[in-house]
Amino acid sequence: MKEAIVRKDTSVDIVDSPIPKPGPGYVLIKVIVAGSNPKDWKIPIVLGYDMNTGDDIAGTVEAVGDDVVGFNKGDRVAAFHEMRTSQGAFAEYAIAPYYTTFHIPDSTTFEEAATIPLAAYTSELELPEPWSPLSKAASKEGTKRPLIIYRASTAIGAFGIKLAAVANIHPIIAVGSKRSEFIKPFLDESKGDVLVDYTAYSTKEELIKAIQEAVKKGGAPDGRCWKAFDSVSEDDTIRLVIKVIASPPDATGRRPKVTNILLKTEVEDSDPSVNIVFSLVGHVHYEDENNKLISVVWGAAFARGLREGWLTSHPYTIGENGLEGLSEGLKGLKDGKIRAQKFLTRPSETPGASD
Repeated sequence: MKEAIVRKDTSVDIVDSPIPKPGPGYVLIKVIVAGSNPKDWKIPIVLGYDMNTGDDIAGTVEAVGDDVVGFNKGDRVAAFHEMRTSQGAFAEYAIAPYYTTFHIPDSTTFEEAATIPLAAYTSELELPEPWSPLSKAASKEGTKRPLIIYRASTAIGAFGIKLAAVANIHPIIAVGSKRSEFIKPFLDESKGDVLVDYTAYSTKEELIKAIQEAVKKGGAPDGRCWKAFDSVSEDDTIRLVIKVIASPPDATGRRPKVTNILLKTEVEDSDPSVNIVFSLVGHVHYEDENNKLISVVWGAAFARGLREGWLTSHPYTIGENGLEGLSEGLKGLKDGKIRAQKFLTRPSETPGASD
């Protein structure tokens, strides 16, 4: 089979590799479409060696390993490949754990499905399950639980908004730009949700004030927001979000909290009144039965969301010539030329591919 190896300079080597065999607990998937993420060009730099960095898979089940139930050859699936391991998505066939593989309905295309796994699994962390008593009570009682999501046009930010909405978290203060218009159908203005266009403000101070005003206008208790999610997670963006929610702890000692995706627990010159935590998507692949169960349950929720319409794909663009076009797409992500979109690849379109 053809496989793409991403190099530290973001170039890509197309090599011939044997079709892998799934071990116990794993599924072999014929990759129809592979999705990409910014970390796909970053990982070879961080690890210091070249590898197939793809983790977003959409395709059909080719074979299953021992101890796998619920999947059969020919099933249409999406999957989150285990990060930083071999046999990834940038190939004609890939391996994924059964517990981060989920069925997709016929109404969902493989292209749409390939935008979902990694970003959706990242976004579900730190959010209550839609079926939890907390979410159900919020729906009945109209409870206000404000949430700020910074940079709504990223895949992680957009999926965070969709999952927050179905969990009855409101008001959702989505901070984005004109590229974020696609997320508006998931915002409920009647419940205080709003999209704040950060490009409309000439200074950070004006933007901070606008976000704070949106929180108050949305009906947040005492005008305060206790939780924020920064889908960019650079020091500057974390500092900005911290300034928005910084305030004294409540009577129980609870502090405002900002969640980032780059494993940061502190940022220089940030307000100490805010607790900085991180969301680690890699936990879904830890060898822990509880983590596996959480992954299976959320995978089933994603499948249901696709059927019911409360979960939809992220905007995307598709490269040409299969894996040969991957390097151009990764460079587009690196240089910021591809924004508010997922870059997708169809491995079967690679010159010399088996199909």
